[in-house]
Amino acid sequence: MLNAVIYSLKTLLTGLWILAILGLLSLSPLPTEVQFYVSLLACITLLVHFVEFFAMKTKFKSQSGLAMNFGQTMLWGFGYWLPILKNSTEQVD
Repeated sequence: MLNAVIYSLKTLLTGLWILAILGLLSLSPLPTEVQFYVSLLACITLLVHFVEFFAMKTKFKSQSGLAMNFGQTMLWGFGYWLPILKNSTEQVD
């Protein structure tokens, strides 16, 4: 079940990032009013992922022993780090 949520999240975020980049390049197929909200949602998502990176960085390092990837966190959020933490805690148990 968790894998389905993670893959769905990554698919939706991929669509969001594609639409946001197309909007920045003025190539968006969306109407201007809708593109404004897509860009706003992308900015909010980046801000949340930025905060999430610093909030989870030490926990991620202590539980998995790995350094947290900033780029992956900015793109996928918990879709990146949650499976790694889940696998590392399963290996410990």
